Amino acid sequence: MPTLPELVGLVLLDGIAEPRDPLRHIATAERIAGELDVLGDSLVGLFVEMARAEGCSWADIGAPRGLSRQGAQQRYAPLLARLTLDDLIRTDVLQHFDDATLGCLRHAQTRAAQLGHDTLDSGDLLLAVLDDPAGLAGTVIRALGTDPSAVRAALDHEPDQPDTIPSRTPPGIGPDARRAIDGAIAEAHGQNVAVAHLFLALLRAPGSPGGHALTAHGITRPAALAHILGLAGRPTQDPA
Repeated sequence: MPTLPELVGLVLLDGIAEPRDPLRHIATAERIAGELDVLGDSLVGLFVEMARAEGCSWADIGAPRGLSRQGAQQRYAPLLARLTLDDLIRTDVLQHFDDATLGCLRHAQTRAAQLGHDTLDSGDLLLAVLDDPAGLAGTVIRALGTDPSAVRAALDHEPDQPDTIPSRTPPGIGPDARRAIDGAIAEAHGQNVAVAHLFLALLRAPGSPGGHALTAHGITRPAALAHILGLAGRPTQDPA
């Protein structure tokens, strides 16, 4: 843990080449204090995530703290949104994701960071899936009568922001992006998670940015699943 004198030193070192300004020191101290708060929340969130990955329920997590299942979820779920992709890898949440799917997640994270976003959402995930070199999502979308570029246009409409400064830290995993990741794990039924599973998971939440962009163009999970199973030469019946 940094000591108070060490933190004071950090404040005084900031802008040391400039004339001493006590008002700037206050602003610097507030910024560092905020960064420490975020770091602390990420630390707690990381260990909550590790407990969940090991099978602990929200009720298990809340019980020692006198919290109900709902209370634990309300207290800790926001902290999970601060976790980054590397944090999820560290906690083994993504241990069954194949290289292509991890590549999609990293591509989505890079895009969100370049836009200066604090969190990754399902829209970022869908654009990354559409950019997948294998092109499965585009193949399915075209087979269902829609132009993938129309789906992309529903999401990829960020205005020109020449003054936007890319985030210095990787964006966290937003709630709807996390639901898509969990949904992809469920879609895989214990097997390795492929890009197709992530695509289907986005369709599980039609109200999310990614899910809405698809369903608004008539792309539904049952239709997409049937086509994917057909491409794989398997019976077109949902195993779930």
